[in-house]
Amino acid sequence: MATRDEGAALLEFCLVLPLLLVFFLGLLAFTLHVIESQMLHFSAYVATRTALVDSASKGEEEAALFLATSRRELFWLSNLSRQVAGRVLSVTRKQKGVVVQVGREETKLSSLVTIVRRLLTDGDSRGNRTGGDSNQLLIEYRLGRP
Repeated sequence: MATRDEGAALLEFCLVLPLLLVFFLGLLAFTLHVIESQMLHFSAYVATRTALVDSASKGEEEAALFLATSRRELFWLSNLSRQVAGRVLSVTRKQKGVVVQVGREETKLSSLVTIVRRLLTDGDSRGNRTGGDSNQLLIEYRLGRP
């Protein structure tokens, strides 16, 4: 009697394909999150260095220009459009130092990572938030002497 294995390959493909798609899409989402985070960090670095050498307003302009061109998001160019979009970009020059804050809305991936991290460390996902507002991810750079 001959065995019929023709449908086994199709069944295995149908079982494995959703897992591969979920893995691939998760990898893609994580990659996009890391790229966005690196752009925000680099813009804060550019603003800090420019503000330390020139002025705070010039540093803010340079960071806004970098974010607008690299991310192709023109709302970074004006304060009003940043407020409407929920973005933060501030450069403060103190005596011998500079403080830069760049923020964006928290993505679903980063909130999921935060929940998993809290579950692994505290055992409770409802713990106190130490990062400020839960809808913002804020990057702060300080350069120079206080």
